[in-house]
Amino acid sequence: MEALLRAFWGMIPITAIALPYALLGWPLLAARRRRRLPARFATATAGVDCAALLVALLVFCLVIMPVGDSSESTLDLVPGSDITAAFADDGSLWQVIGNVLLLCPLGALLPLRMRRLRTLARVALAALLASLLVEGTQYLIHSGRVTSTDDVLLNTAGATLGAALSRRGWRALDPPPPVPVAIPAQRRRICESPTLRTRVPRSVWDTRYAAISHQKRR
Repeated sequence: MEALLRAFWGMIPITAIALPYALLGWPLLAARRRRRLPARFATATAGVDCAALLVALLVFCLVIMPVGDSSESTLDLVPGSDITAAFADDGSLWQVIGNVLLLCPLGALLPLRMRRLRTLARVALAALLASLLVEGTQYLIHSGRVTSTDDVLLNTAGATLGAALSRRGWRALDPPPPVPVAIPAQRRRICESPTLRTRVPRSVWDTRYAAISHQKRR
C-alpha cells in the first residue's frame, strides 16, 4: 500500500482539483436539461454524465503518469504471471485490486447512458479494447510501467463486474415515452350545395344569344 501511495501520490491533487469542477457542472447541466426533460431525469442523467467524465479523466491521468525513475517500459505477454506473483509472499495484492477497479466505474456508468452497451458481452468487448489502448499507450510513452496481459484481463473483468452490478438499473434513466393524446372522433357533416336553376328570359335570349346559337341569324 505504501508503494502504491508513493507511486501514484500525484492522483490525490488531481482528484482534489477535478472533483469540484464535476460537482459544479452537475447542477448546471441538470438545469439546462430541465427544459426538455422532467426534473428527476435531468438531475440523474447529468450526475451520471459528470461522474463518467470525471472517472475517464482520472483514468487518463493515471495512465500517462510516470512511475519510478526509469523511463523504459517492460512488456510481459505471459498470461497469469503477474497474478501469480501478486499472490506470492513478497507480492502485492493491491496491484491486482487496482487493475480490477480501474474500469469498474465506467463499466457501471456507461450502460446507463449508452443503449448499445446494455449487454455484458458488449461491455466486456469495449473494456478489452479500452484496456488494450491503455496498455499500448503506457508502453509507447515509456512511463516506467509494466505492460502486461494480466492487466488487460483484470481491467476487462472489472468493467464487466461493474456492468453486472448496475444491470438492474440500466433502463432507470431512459426518458419516459410520450403519452398519446386521445382525439375524440368527430362526425363530418357533408353539406350539399343547393342546386341553382337559372332560367334565361325569352326577351334576353332573343336579343343576346340568338345570333350566337344560330349562325344564319348573324
